[in-house]
Amino acid sequence: MAHYCSLNGNIVAQEQASLGVMDLAVLRGYGIFDYFLFKYGRPLLEEQYLERFYNSAQKMGLEPPLSRQELSRHLRELIAANGEDKGAIRLVLTGGYTPDGYTPGDPNLIVLQHGYPNYPESYFTEGIGLISHPFQREWPEVKSINYLTGIKLLPEIRRAGALEVLYHYNGELREAVRSNVFLVTEKEELVTPDRDILFGITRDSIFKAAEGLLPVIARKVSMEEVYNAREVFVTGSNKSVMPVVHIDGRPIGDGKVGYWSKKLKDGLEAYREGYYGAP
Repeated sequence: MAHYCSLNGNIVAQEQASLGVMDLAVLRGYGIFDYFLFKYGRPLLEEQYLERFYNSAQKMGLEPPLSRQELSRHLRELIAANGEDKGAIRLVLTGGYTPDGYTPGDPNLIVLQHGYPNYPESYFTEGIGLISHPFQREWPEVKSINYLTGIKLLPEIRRAGALEVLYHYNGELREAVRSNVFLVTEKEELVTPDRDILFGITRDSIFKAAEGLLPVIARKVSMEEVYNAREVFVTGSNKSVMPVVHIDGRPIGDGKVGYWSKKLKDGLEAYREGYYGAP
């Protein structure tokens, strides 16, 4: 468990870190975040995650107090201070202290360190369930801190014995609340939506891991295709490749974890390890 976090470039004991009540993240939920893993003291796919983080900040009109190079160095300082060989990093950039309760100010940059993701093995060997919900995120290419809809639906998700909610809009698949979504068609094509979603770094890694194995197509995907897919899986920094065996209580394929879900999970893990090289 991490003992230290960072606030605006200063490493402090996590229980002593604080944010003022006039921050726009508190008053209006205005801010961004990102989340990625680290091993061997090094952030995974750091260049891609920081690129997305700074792009999100720019779109939201927020200027981080640290440059990309400064933040990169600072991440390593925090990881070293906490003394953990592997774990996860969460970056949060707030809307800053607002003069009028509405206008952004100078952003506050928070860096939190979490333990390495530890989902039950059964999620990968037996699969998970999803429920669907019609929703289009307002600013899908930005990794905003606003998760109002997903959190609101938590009781319904739990009642259904599901892990997450699957968003769709006008009959088209979008994404899961904290994951991208892939399906394997009867033609053994790997398909994923190509618009109005957050373009995940793990999503991009799946494209690379699938090279030479099966065709990968990013396009419009209907919910009918999802229900009739041979396999469905979700991807994310902390989920790797997680197979989906039922949606809205309807089985996907034969209702069991499929071949490609297992194969691409192995491929993704190999790709990730390849990024680090020899530790």
